[in-house]
Amino acid sequence: MVGGPSSVSDFFGHLLGLLRVEALSPRHQAVFAAARTRRPAFARHATLESVLAAMDDAREETYPEREALTRALVAEMQTSSSPAWTAALAAAYAPMLRRLRRRLLGNAVPREDLDQLVLATFLSVARSFPLSRWGDWTAARLRQQTAREVFRHLRKERAEQHETYTQAQLAEWLPDTRHATPVESPRRPSVRRSFVKRDAVLVHLARATLPRSDVEVLMATVVRREKLRAYASRLVDGDTTEVERTYQRLKRQRTRLMQRLRTQAADTATQPSSGC
Repeated sequence: MVGGPSSVSDFFGHLLGLLRVEALSPRHQAVFAAARTRRPAFARHATLESVLAAMDDAREETYPEREALTRALVAEMQTSSSPAWTAALAAAYAPMLRRLRRRLLGNAVPREDLDQLVLATFLSVARSFPLSRWGDWTAARLRQQTAREVFRHLRKERAEQHETYTQAQLAEWLPDTRHATPVESPRRPSVRRSFVKRDAVLVHLARATLPRSDVEVLMATVVRREKLRAYASRLVDGDTTEVERTYQRLKRQRTRLMQRLRTQAADTATQPSSGC
């Protein structure tokens, strides 16, 4: 799997660091000085370094200023061709971008492409952000829209690739935790008819016949016992309408998968065993 903490702190962190250096370059001082005359939010800041320092102050009482600075940065980015504003906005939101990047797991997209995807999506969202339409909660809206677009892109990539897990991936993900000597349970476990036994799921997974998106749903909700609605919420980052839409889609998807697995489990049970 890719996208772990080390990759974020190394490559992606380095990329964001370079953007901060670019934003603070002396050659952009004249650009910022001109913007101070247009943007009241910049008035008390002599340099972009001062702006970024204010954006780094996460105390609750500083939120109004950070909101105003965010809107000023976005406005300049949308109206100016200077790279200073792109670099400054990315540097200001580096903590948010790192958190989003750490959430991206899987191999539908190469690691380096994930780094670029997060950054490019954020900047694209900022360029098209409707400042006149939304006058508040700019930071939250940027975060939500960026996450939504990133995950939408990744879901599309997974669907198009229709990948399956290899035996090696399954072995790494699902280590064999069975006891060397089987121990009989004093009571026979009951299994609801609407679900298949975990062993049947794992047998099906081991055959590597399911696409990656199907395997992820089964791993989360059947093997790890995660609630389907919680899994949907984790995928779409908190937007209520999108969570409900994703939940309904996943529910239909899982129902079809369960029927398929039950059918296969029944077929497997009726096959004659091959003697040695």
